[in-house]
Amino acid sequence: MRSSFQSLGAAAAMVLARQAAIAFVKDELRRRGERVASVAMREIYIAADDYLRQHPHLIEEATERTQRLGLAAQNSRQK
Repeated sequence: MRSSFQSLGAAAAMVLARQAAIAFVKDELRRRGERVASVAMREIYIAADDYLRQHPHLIEEATERTQRLGLAAQNSRQK
C-alpha cells in the first residue's frame, strides 16, 4: 500500500506542476496577442513540458501543495 500512496502523491504533484506550466504557456500566448484556441494543444503541451524542464521548482511547489491538500499525507503516516 505504501508505494501506491507514494505514486498517488507523485502523480498528483506532476499533474499540478504540468497544469501550472500549461497555464503559463497559455498566458504567454495571450501576452503575445495570439489566440490560444488557434494553437494546437499538442504544441501547448510540448511548450509546457519544456517550461517545466526549465523550471523544476514548479514540481517542488506542487509536491508541497499535494501535502497541504492531503494527497501525500498518507505517505508520512505509512513511513
